[in-house]
Order: sequence, then structure tokens, then C-alpha cells
Amino acid sequence: MNAGIVDARQVFGKAQWIWPTLWGYDIVNYFMQARRAFSLTAVPHRCVVKVTADTRYKLLVNGVHVCSGPARGFPLHIPYDEVDIAPYLKRGANCIAMTVQCYGKGTFSYISADAGGAILLGKAGSVDISTGPEWLVRRGPGYKRHTTQISTQLGFEEFFDARMDDGSWILPTYKVRGKRVTDADLVPFDSAWSKPHCRAAGVMPWHFVEPRMIPMLSEEVIAPKTIVSGCEGKSASGWRDAANLTELFLRDKRAWHEPSAKLAATRSFAQLAVASGTTAGFRSYILDFGREIVGSIIIEASGAAGGEVVDMQTFETIAGLAPEVVSPYVDCQMAMSNRLTLRKGTTRHEQFDHWGFRYVAVTVRGNARPLKLRVSLRTALYPLEIKAAFRSSDRRLNDIYRICVRTQECCMIDSYVDCPWREQAQWWGDARVQAANTHHLSADSRLFKRGIRLIAGQEVPNGLTYGMTPSRAHQCILPDYTLTWVMTVWDYYFQTGDKSLIAEQADRIRRALSYFEDITAANGLLPYDNRYWLFLDWADIFKQGYPTVYNIFYFWALKTAAKLFDLIGEHEEAARYRALGRAVRAAIMTHLFDARTATFYGGLDFRGKRVPQDSPHAYALAVVSGLCRDYSERFVAEHLLSAVRGEYPGIAMDVNLAYLQRTTPSSFFMHYVFEALKAHGHQAEVIDCIRRWWGVFLDWGLSTVPENWDPPAGMLSACHAWSAHPIVHLHNIILGVTQKAFAWKLITFAPTFIGTSASGKVSTPLGEIEVSWKRSGDTADVRLVIPKGMAARVKLPGVVKTAYRGRYHWTVKLGS
Repeated sequence: MNAGIVDARQVFGKAQWIWPTLWGYDIVNYFMQARRAFSLTAVPHRCVVKVTADTRYKLLVNGVHVCSGPARGFPLHIPYDEVDIAPYLKRGANCIAMTVQCYGKGTFSYISADAGGAILLGKAGSVDISTGPEWLVRRGPGYKRHTTQISTQLGFEEFFDARMDDGSWILPTYKVRGKRVTDADLVPFDSAWSKPHCRAAGVMPWHFVEPRMIPMLSEEVIAPKTIVSGCEGKSASGWRDAANLTELFLRDKRAWHEPSAKLAATRSFAQLAVASGTTAGFRSYILDFGREIVGSIIIEASGAAGGEVVDMQTFETIAGLAPEVVSPYVDCQMAMSNRLTLRKGTTRHEQFDHWGFRYVAVTVRGNARPLKLRVSLRTALYPLEIKAAFRSSDRRLNDIYRICVRTQECCMIDSYVDCPWREQAQWWGDARVQAANTHHLSADSRLFKRGIRLIAGQEVPNGLTYGMTPSRAHQCILPDYTLTWVMTVWDYYFQTGDKSLIAEQADRIRRALSYFEDITAANGLLPYDNRYWLFLDWADIFKQGYPTVYNIFYFWALKTAAKLFDLIGEHEEAARYRALGRAVRAAIMTHLFDARTATFYGGLDFRGKRVPQDSPHAYALAVVSGLCRDYSERFVAEHLLSAVRGEYPGIAMDVNLAYLQRTTPSSFFMHYVFEALKAHGHQAEVIDCIRRWWGVFLDWGLSTVPENWDPPAGMLSACHAWSAHPIVHLHNIILGVTQKAFAWKLITFAPTFIGTSASGKVSTPLGEIEVSWKRSGDTADVRLVIPKGMAARVKLPGVVKTAYRGRYHWTVKLGS
């Protein structure tokens, strides 16, 4: 448990958890609305409140959105947020309000503790606004409770009926049946409101709390850019009572055509005039935000008779004019849809949850009169401050870099997520690659540090971590991701120079590695354990018996653990892990490697028979882990170069996920292949592969990089940051900057002169490294700026030196 976790009473004092019903009763997809009206004689300069909820909240003051939260975490030590609400207060009557959704069941990013609630501590001047009996609560009347999950990994489709809630409850006084009422007479006037059920801070399941440790999300209101297409027709049968809006969307008979309507867009909203239809008809419009975005859709409709329906279906890719939306009954059962039923006149509603997508199909149903729609989105992104830059004479590389950066931005919310679309899960194999991207872009390690702690916090009794946390996905325990977690503790130290996290997690590292020690077979190898999912990669490499790739990962993790324990002075423990590593290496080289041909087997089956398989995975890991350095050059020449020189590996996708039948590394695992090639001087081949293979994503018209080599086509994610590692390789190779010591105290500077020019910045904890070079004939003009505290080993044609803080300029003769 990290040092920031404390008894909740120390943070929230006498503030109380509030909820409308008996604790733990009927909480699935439950929306609570809570308010506290109060009066101020003067507005304070600061009014910092501490707030959290189970599961999520949106905080408003005087009708204005302030923030949403909390960050994902564990109920036993739930994260809380601190925010200054003074800018939203005014003299006289004020109202602080919250909408809180309790999922009431676990997801891939939430563990249910079978209770819902919210707690807030704050004082506005002399007025205590902390949650307690002075607040009023009710179940959100406009929300339909029992709806379809939007995917197997996430929450629920949102159905909101604005006829039951005009939204004015968030104001100091608001209308009930045409009369403006205050909190003093609200309960007898509207029996839906009541005093809350209250429980003291520090009760179970929220005994402890911890600070958020990461910034609040960046929440900016933006608009769609264009209208792509439209269609109209008769709504499929049962549309008003549809249980699954994506299933309904696909049952509607649709013939998409060029849009007849026009979109009037400003920076913060896009307006659309919807022609009148019939009570049984629909009109749909596909709106394009211009690139992948993450956030909550906001709809404002005017001119309604009341009872018209606006359905919203989100998706990432289109085929011509049609959305690529698949059946919600296959794969992850995606049903990324919401419904808003309009009240008479004007309705404004904001989706509670945030999703990742590029396109939204807005379908208006049952409008017998024309409507005006305004569509916008409130973003929900980690406030990543990008300090890096890359530009070369090769426009294709520039565009690849651009979509990789955008992918990384969209895959950072309150944690690293695999994708912002169907999962939003903190898969830790993904996060290792994403952290490298982030460190190069901004040197921000806060999300990484928090993620290391979260992964450590959900533990199998035998010491394994879950593949992602917090999670109810008990089927997603990946032993290889536990090994990755150990290595990310080293990655954090190497980036920051901070040893404190190593000491904090030392016992957890021991427990994690004890599982592997306990299951090691008599032959010295790790066996496949059929209780868990051995991932390794999406490619169809050998994963039964005693897999070679798995055992090399284990060797690498033991070698890393030894370095970690040496750093905190536990040298005996370090020596023990080094000895274990030597034993595993010996077992690999004895049983899984043919020294005569210098090839790895796929592994041993459980009868001890060697399984032949030639895939790049084992060779790449052997090189980067230092398993058998004498063979590394040969591995690169005979196994890895052919992998990157080949044709683009993508083929047509179908629901059987054809890529599972390949041994070609996934776009994720290519990171390790590229690292091995760079280590042996094949930088140009890495760039060539990136240009050709990642360039295909540009040809597909994507604004981000997808999950794998297959076209996303509504099945795979079109925004998956484990594929965004060209950020790192372009910095390393074209700009020539590679970190060589902890906290970036030492780098190498050795640009590969591909193209005619390049320039950019690489972010580090010490400041930005600035690079530019330009070729002219057989010479190159090279410039470098090194920040204070850093040394650079310069390796240029005819120039080999160590440089320190300052600006440098060389003219070098190429080929020398």
C-alpha cells in the first residue's frame, strides 16, 4: 500500500457518504442526483472541495459543469479529487449539484463493492457544504435503469427521457410543475426528493482514500467538423421499446447517400436542421469529428413537440458513406449507442459516460415537425503536455508520427488504456509501450507510476497480477504481463531516477516472482498453466507445454529484478535473482535452442518433445534481453531482417480474427523487433518498415493507428496505442537521440540521415533535446541543443566526442 493511502476520516472528516436508498440495494446502473443550495454574502477567493464517488460523478455549481471523476481505483482505498469551485460561485443563492452513476457490477476498469455513494468535503466562506443530511437526493428520473451493456468490458447504453427531467434541478431554485421552489420547500412539493441515507467517512467498503495523483481530465467542448452522409426510412419494428440500440440501428433498412442537409459548425457546436418526418420514420446523419476523439456527446434540440427520439451510434471507421458497425452479438458485443427522448420545446442533455470514436450517427425518430439540433462533445483526456516534435523531408513519416501521437493522446484518460472505444482497459503490456511514447513526448511519468501501483494492487493469492486493473475480468490474468509489470518498475526508475517506487514495491515484486519459482519444472523451464491466459502476442506462436518466448520473458524479468534489488541495497536478493536467471538461461539453451543451427524451437510439449517453429519473437527477445549475446548478430541477420523486409502482413478481416493464424509479430510486438534491430545497427531497415507498414494506416484514411494489421472494419480498434511506438523509433533513428542512463543523464546522438532534412525535439526530465540536420550533396549540417545536467555521446561521421549542456553545430562529410 503506497504512502498516499490514509484513513478516510483524515481527509473527509465529518463529511458523510450519501445515497437515496438503503445501502447496497438495487444499485445496478443507478443514477443519483444530489444538490445543496446555500447563500453567500461574499464570494471566497478559493473554495477547494474534496470529492469522490462510487462509481462516477459529475460536479456542477450553479448549473455549470465543473469536473468529472474520480480516477479509477479500488473501493478499499478509493481515489478522491480536489477542485477549486470558487470561480463558479456568486453572491446570494448558490447550488452545488452532483449526478452520480453506480455501475453496480464490475467492468474491465471498475470493481463493484456492492454499494453506491458520493462524499464531498468543503466550506464556502463560513458555509459548510459537505455532504450530509443538509443535502437532498433522488434517483435520476429521466434515466432508464435496465439497458444493454455497450460492450463486455464497459458500462451501459444510456437512455434518458427529458420529459421526466428538465435539468433545472442543478440551479439554486428550479421549476417543479411550473413553480420555482427552494430546498426548504422542495421535499414536500416533490416527493421524489428526500434527505439522503448517510454514512460516516471511513466506513466499508471505502475505509481508506488516496489522492488522485494525476491531473484532472482536460474537458473542452468541441464540435463535429463535417457531415458525411445521410439516410431516411421507416424505423424497424419495436423501435420505441428497443433493448439494444445497435441491434435496432442494424435492423433499420438504410441506403446511405450524400448529405442533403448542411452542417453549420462553430468551434463548440455544429447545428443541423432536421426536416419533418413521420411518427414512424427516421432520419440519420453521420457526423465526423475529423479525427479520433474521447468524450461525452452533448445534444441540444429545439422545436420539439415532445416524445421525439434522438439515437446516437458511435463508431471509428466508415466504408464509403456507410458506418462500419458490426452485430452487437459477436466479438466484444459492442453496442456503442445512447438514446435521448425530447421534451416539448428545447432539450439539452449531456451523455454521462465518455467514449472514444471519430464518427457519430445521429438518428432522429418520430419527428412530425422540423427540429434544430446542436451537437457537440465534452472531451475527457489526460492533459498531456506535448513538448516533443518531429519533422522530416519525408512527408509520409511526418504523417505516421502525427497519427501515432494522436493515438497516444486518445489512449490516456484516467489511466493508460488499450483503446478509448470498446474497452478503455489498463492492459499492462500495452502500457509499457505507451509509457515509452509518453516519456519521449512529455517526460510525464505520473500516469505510469499510478498504473504500476494499480497493477500491484489486484493480486492473485499466488502473487500474479491481473492483466489490467482495476477489473472484474478474472479470465484476464496473464502471467507474461506479470513479468512485464516487474520490468516496468525498472522502466520508471530508468526514466526518472526515482528509487522510492522500487523500495515501495519490493515485497510485491517478490510475491509476483514467487509464482514462477514455484511452478518451474524439473527441467528448469516455465510450463504453461491452463488456469491463466498466456498471451505473449496475438500471433500464433507456441504457447502450450514449455514455450520458448515465455521462458525468455522470465529470464529478462529475473535479470531486471536483480538490478532493482541492487539499486535499493538488497544485494543478497539481487544475487538470488541473478542465480535464478542463470539457471533459466541454461535451461533455455539446453532444451529450447539448437546451437548447431543457431535456432530456437517454439518450445517443448508436455512430453518433452521439441516443437519446431520459426517466428521472430524468440529472436527479438533474445537480443533485447541479452540472453545469448554471441548469437545476436546472427539472429538479426537470419531471422529479424527478413521479418521487416517483407510485404505488409494485413489480410481481409473476418469474425474469426484471421491474424491469430500468423506467426508475424503483431504491431505491438514489432516494438521489440525494432529494438533488437536498432541495437545492431539496422536503423534504416526499421524506418523502411515503419514507412511501408504504418503507411498503410494512412492509406486507410485513419487518424490514429489501429490494433493490428487488419482493417478495423468495426471489429478491431482503430485507435490502439500499443501500435504507436514509431514515436520512439523516429526519435531514436532520424533525430538520433537515445537514452543511455537513468533520468536521461546520458544519451547517444547518432542520427541516421534518411531523406534530406529533419528537425524536432525529444522531451526529458532535464528539458528538451533539440535536433536539426540538413543534407547538401555529400555533407550534412547538424545542430544539437543539450539541456543542463545531460551528457551526449556524439557519433557523427568524423565526429566522436562527449558533449555537455549547450548548443552545437557540426558540418560533417557523409560516408566518412
